[in-house]
Amino acid sequence: MLINLWYVAEWSHAVTDKPVKVQMLGRKFVLFRDTRGKVNCLSDICLHRGGSLSGGWTKGDCVACPYHGWRFSGEGKVEHIPSEGEDFNIPDKARIDAYPTEERYGMIWVFLGDQPEEERFPIPELPEYGDDNWKLISDEWTWKAEAARVVENGIDIAHASFVHPIFGMEATAQENQIVKVEKGEHWGYSENVQYPPQMKENFLRRRIRKDRQPTVTKPEWNLSGMLVRIQIDLNEKMSLIMFDANTPIDEHTTRTFALQFRNFFKQNIFDKGSRKRLRKILAEDTAIVEAASPNYLPDSLANELSVKDDKFMSSFRSARRKLIEEKGWKIDSEAAEKFDGRKALVIPSPLRRERDDLDWVIDTVPLIDPIRKPAQATGT
Repeated sequence: MLINLWYVAEWSHAVTDKPVKVQMLGRKFVLFRDTRGKVNCLSDICLHRGGSLSGGWTKGDCVACPYHGWRFSGEGKVEHIPSEGEDFNIPDKARIDAYPTEERYGMIWVFLGDQPEEERFPIPELPEYGDDNWKLISDEWTWKAEAARVVENGIDIAHASFVHPIFGMEATAQENQIVKVEKGEHWGYSENVQYPPQMKENFLRRRIRKDRQPTVTKPEWNLSGMLVRIQIDLNEKMSLIMFDANTPIDEHTTRTFALQFRNFFKQNIFDKGSRKRLRKILAEDTAIVEAASPNYLPDSLANELSVKDDKFMSSFRSARRKLIEEKGWKIDSEAAEKFDGRKALVIPSPLRRERDDLDWVIDTVPLIDPIRKPAQATGT
């Protein structure tokens, strides 16, 4: 699990006038709206006696702890301690970690880490959201699998010939081809041509494409949100887009926030069938991914054999490995697990870096040290 990335914490509609508990990266957080409607995200631990803030209530622009009523602002600062009275001078260290939030695409995105704003990878763009040319359905899915495994499965086009009958078949597996691969520091894009079978559910769907008709598939990955985006051009006029943000609940559980767009059959009557097919695809993938060994995505390729069809997935692995080996952003889950139930730990927030003079009450999760590259010798 990696820090210093944006993750989707919850659907926007799920956070109204009461605090909401969510879990990400093995830690618990509280979401609440202030009087302006802005969603705030704090560590779900009261620094007084460890109360769970998500079990409390909102009061003005604060969330109140259900244990002793301490109120915390959206910036994590204690604003009121009922037992001490209104005139009590609250110390500056009386604060918990607060995390940047943005609401986009009907989701609440939270930046979990201490990087300054100008250095953060951006939230992925989704121009189809709110565009009347596209019909949207949303859904969610929970996997008993690591998020990186889920992402790699999502961008693996070759598996469609064996796992998803609607998208592929074994007879054409060798004909499928990668046309293009592009990649950046935190994203990757690929174009592929596949030869799937004809859709045969009903008369309308049979007209979408012929048997083995060339179909262009464009998968993308983005480290922000552990995102998978796939566009499938069924024919010259009809396309599907899947936009899945995959949030690590813990080391072995992932919650997928799924948006699916289509630019055809846009009447509501077709939504039920679209959702049914989406869930069928997710179930087919789940059966494979949850049974894969090891449970976690290997940090190297030493114990796996790859072929040319794996080069796009390798771009994701490479970018992820760089964050681990060069930046040291991976949580040391084994070390953190030793403190479970004994000591509270939190994800570091931006203020920890901005205010290194503060004596924080709660410690941060341990991270795996980066592998430092040896300095190059200089010639004389």
